[in-house]
Amino acid sequence: MKDESRDKTAKKNKLTIISEMDELKVIANNHFLMKRYSEAIKAAEEIINLALEVKMDSIIREQEEFITKIYKIVETDKLALIILDDFDQIKKKYEELSKKNKFQEAHQLIDEFKEKYNEFYDLTLIDSLNNFLQKEKRRWHRFKNEESSIKLLEPLEIQFNSYIHTNNIPLAKDSLERAKKILEDVSLDYIIDKWKNFEIKYSELRTKYELKLDFEKKIETLSNLTEEYKFQEANSLLSELISVSEERGFIEYKDILSAKKRNIEDAKGKYEKLLSDIRRLEDQVKDNLNKAQYNSAMDKCSQIIKIARFVGEEGYLRKYEKEKESIEANIRNFNRFLLLKDTISKESNIAVEKINQDEFIEALEKYKIILNNIQEYLEEKE
Repeated sequence: MKDESRDKTAKKNKLTIISEMDELKVIANNHFLMKRYSEAIKAAEEIINLALEVKMDSIIREQEEFITKIYKIVETDKLALIILDDFDQIKKKYEELSKKNKFQEAHQLIDEFKEKYNEFYDLTLIDSLNNFLQKEKRRWHRFKNEESSIKLLEPLEIQFNSYIHTNNIPLAKDSLERAKKILEDVSLDYIIDKWKNFEIKYSELRTKYELKLDFEKKIETLSNLTEEYKFQEANSLLSELISVSEERGFIEYKDILSAKKRNIEDAKGKYEKLLSDIRRLEDQVKDNLNKAQYNSAMDKCSQIIKIARFVGEEGYLRKYEKEKESIEANIRNFNRFLLLKDTISKESNIAVEKINQDEFIEALEKYKIILNNIQEYLEEKE
């Protein structure tokens, strides 16, 4: 009976120890998952001590393997820190090369890094590093697949930057449009972003280019207004252009606008002198007409017409074209009067001679001729 009682007691103690070991296993595993490795080792050692009491060799081997695994992980984590520290330097160089579009050199750098550590460590175990390597792998595959398209973009990039540098906006647009078609087959972010920045630069310069085109058209309009002697409009436009050039920083037009201002002032001075010449000639026309100096008046009218046509003074032009026509009519009438007077004088002399010769019929015929000439003159005059 005593032996049976002792067996029951021993069995009861063994069950208690096994239960305690199970609880310690849970504790050890939790510490392991939380990476509290020293606490996990302590719990494993307690399990081993209890297993020794009940002579459970399998439990002892299991926990010894567990402890060995932890030591390996701890050792591995130390190497991981060394690898990550080295990778930080490699990553910086990789990004610098990528920014310079030296993507093949950057990829070679990563390959060398992997070859250096793959023999000693499974790099996929380091999440941050593994994520980067997978991303770089995909990026490299895209790069290789799109390499032909990227090579086509290289000369276009050189052309585009050359045209932008020389402000050749139309040709820069052509290079950009051709690049866009090629970019439809490119997915690499750094290539796409680069051309997006090119497009922004082009858009800014195109806006400035269009503003300058409009500015230059207005300068041309300014010249036309000056040539047409529209000085008030020209000065108003000039003020606008000076203001715009200062706001936009169009310093290259400063000298041009200064020259235009001088041109307007010179043209205005010449215009005012020509108007003064017209007024002086007007006085001379009046004086010539008062003295019946028709040919001289005609010459003065022709001068006024020439000046008026030159300066675009339509009022003076129409007035003195009519005045000239009137003078020409007066000259014609006066010449006809002189001709009539001469004819009458000649016919009258002949008639007087006929009377003196008692040839009255012949004399009467001459007076009839004189009378007809006078009647025709008076009828035409009316």
